[in-house]
Amino acid sequence: MSAFNMSMYYVFTHSFAIWPDAYECPDTVQTKMMTRPALGLYFLVSGVVFLLLYILCFVAIIKKKSCAPSFQLMLVLSIFDIQAICVNSIATGTFNILGISYCQSPLLIFCLGAMGVCSWMGGCAASVLLAMERCAEVKPRFFLEFLFRGDVFPLVICLLISYGIYSFGFVKPVLFTVEHSCWFFDPQLGKNPELYNNLSVTINNISIVLLSTSLYFYLCYHLIFRFGYSTSMWLYKTKRQIILQGVTLCVFHAIDAVLYEYMKFFYSSPLLIIISQFVWQWSSGCMCIAYLTLNRTIRNSVVKMVLPKSIRLRYGLYVGFDEHLEQTKVANTNAAGTVVKFGNFCN
Repeated sequence: MSAFNMSMYYVFTHSFAIWPDAYECPDTVQTKMMTRPALGLYFLVSGVVFLLLYILCFVAIIKKKSCAPSFQLMLVLSIFDIQAICVNSIATGTFNILGISYCQSPLLIFCLGAMGVCSWMGGCAASVLLAMERCAEVKPRFFLEFLFRGDVFPLVICLLISYGIYSFGFVKPVLFTVEHSCWFFDPQLGKNPELYNNLSVTINNISIVLLSTSLYFYLCYHLIFRFGYSTSMWLYKTKRQIILQGVTLCVFHAIDAVLYEYMKFFYSSPLLIIISQFVWQWSSGCMCIAYLTLNRTIRNSVVKMVLPKSIRLRYGLYVGFDEHLEQTKVANTNAAGTVVKFGNFCN
């Protein structure tokens, strides 16, 4: 029962009060004023940049209106990542600049910490499902392919969302301390550290390391060695994009999970703690960079949203064959005067 008392469940059922036995700040705790403006400015500015870029990608994914499992998973992952950026970047930067730790604003930090855990656990689950879906795409006989069929996949999405709700409402949150510029389960109030052990997050972290690395190793092996060499430039680029997106997502999540589990059980230097915060930030912000650099569909949609058509045509930033033809003013006939069917070359 103490696990529920140390979660948002207790807050919601006790008039937005935090369980005092574990989280009440005693008078003996010194709330010394400490600020880290340089570090805070980095997290705040980079967080705003990540947030703006990710919102553009999020809108592009929505405008796609695709029923494909990959796009639906990307949509859910985007929600978790945007939520994470608000905590691990914007809130972290603001608290560093203002010198706010848990005891200065316990309820706010408690709620933000619950949101951070929700975004982390939900994002891990979404990234694992996305890896499974990629494996099912490149190998139709993949043994988990049935999860992405039309009659099963809606249930998978419901379970994914339910997992996120569970992690927000019933899992112990992380709490911010400006002294280390990081979020910990233990608010460092002088109580027994064993009280703040979080089995749910530990299971989640071990699972993300094992599953994501295994799935993406399998995916890379199948794309590189089973498909083999191809003279098709389209196939080469597609393979490269899938591998790079997968490796990007896998590396940051796996490293962050390992770092946080290490810090829970072993002494960690201040540098390692800061590195773990950087990795958490990039584990949620890296995907918007990957989308804009590797996913042509999302990139083109974002370019259309950001730049007016007149500017795109003026500087040759055409999006699609229609704007390419309008920009170059090429007639739809070849040198021999016969009609060229440009639609045959569309991807």
